[in-house]
Amino acid sequence: MTRTIVEPERHVPVLAEPDVLVVGGGAAGIAAACAAARGGARTMLIEAWGCLGGTLTLVTLGGFCGTHMIVDDERLARVVGGLYLELEDRLAARDAVLPPQRHGRILGVPYESASLKLVADEMVAAYGVRVMLHTSAVATVTDGARLTAVIVENKGGRAAIAPRIVIDASGDADVAASAGADFALGDAGTTQYASTMFRMCGVDTAVARALTRPQIRELLERAVADGYALPRTTTGVHMNPLEGVVHLNVTKLANPKGEPFLLVDPEQLSEAERVGRQQVKLYEEVFRRYVPGFARARVMDIGSRVGVRETRLVRGDSVLTEGHVRNCTKSGDRIACSSWPLELHGQGRDTTWEFLPEGEWYGVPWGCLVVAGLDNLLVAGRNLSAEHTAHASVRVAGPCIAMGEAAGTAAAMSLSAGGAVRSVAVAALQQNLRSEGAILDPGG
Repeated sequence: MTRTIVEPERHVPVLAEPDVLVVGGGAAGIAAACAAARGGARTMLIEAWGCLGGTLTLVTLGGFCGTHMIVDDERLARVVGGLYLELEDRLAARDAVLPPQRHGRILGVPYESASLKLVADEMVAAYGVRVMLHTSAVATVTDGARLTAVIVENKGGRAAIAPRIVIDASGDADVAASAGADFALGDAGTTQYASTMFRMCGVDTAVARALTRPQIRELLERAVADGYALPRTTTGVHMNPLEGVVHLNVTKLANPKGEPFLLVDPEQLSEAERVGRQQVKLYEEVFRRYVPGFARARVMDIGSRVGVRETRLVRGDSVLTEGHVRNCTKSGDRIACSSWPLELHGQGRDTTWEFLPEGEWYGVPWGCLVVAGLDNLLVAGRNLSAEHTAHASVRVAGPCIAMGEAAGTAAAMSLSAGGAVRSVAVAALQQNLRSEGAILDPGG
């Protein structure tokens, strides 16, 4: 039995009383905060790290996924609009984003992660969002079905924020779990494998760009045959807007039993970070030796934290199911859309891609953001209410930004009803989203 101590009772000062508190400044959190403030809500955004962007900046993810769909061999169509377009435009003004890049049926929009840190700051400031970095949500206070305060800790100590409505965009659903919400951990406790992302400089990009994913996989399998213990050979190699720089999504982090780390366990998370950096060292050697264009390349940076694909999936009023995705269900209460394939990082060196038919997409129901059993709490991003397999499609940046914009818009709309999120009429929410450029009928 773990030994415990009793903390003395203390009075926690109330740091702020915003209309809307957004916890987590990643893709979904940035969009949620901007949308809530745009709707007239006094909005506060807290982030545990020293910059905004989450996976997009701290992990150094190399491209926006899930923002476009392939219509046919020649045509693409946007699946995500609204605030994502503003983010893309701001990056373009800094020459920090490239046009969509196709790798067979895989499609991404490369961007430069350091510039995104600056752009995120500028964007939330433009909407008047109050931002507090290096601030972690560590506990909640509830009164029946209402979340009345979020307890935070930072360099100033321990304090409370007492908002009218909370949007949990933490990725790991830290607020929802603390408030007593039901959740699942992947598929009966088994989640997708995580990856440590990194960038290499000194790459001959003219040579590297000509390589297909199957060709890179064949080269890495040759390294495996030569004795290199690579955990993954189906990889993502993305050209960066910076000359000679390539982003690599190639690692796969497993515990000594070969299982995914449970990344809401602090000891396992710590070990995953160490294992990831060791794998980066291994892949640097292999790419330099086996992959054309990388002979003189070196690792220039490693993500500040491990790239997490899946942890807690909150139970909402609705659940995005595998059937929704496979059947391309266009639910009438959709607040976001996706055409991203079911991208499963499971056992073995492969990544499984199950693509939707070209030109097809599905809708994310509004109830997937509404936390069951709580009146004034929404989720947005990869901690939405979804089945494990469906989550493999909806967890990428594009849909997360769209979900964040929907959550922030709905939060502002709910203030007239005291923050009761179920008071929001879905048709009115959809109308507001469309009026701001959000896409709810891709290709239409």
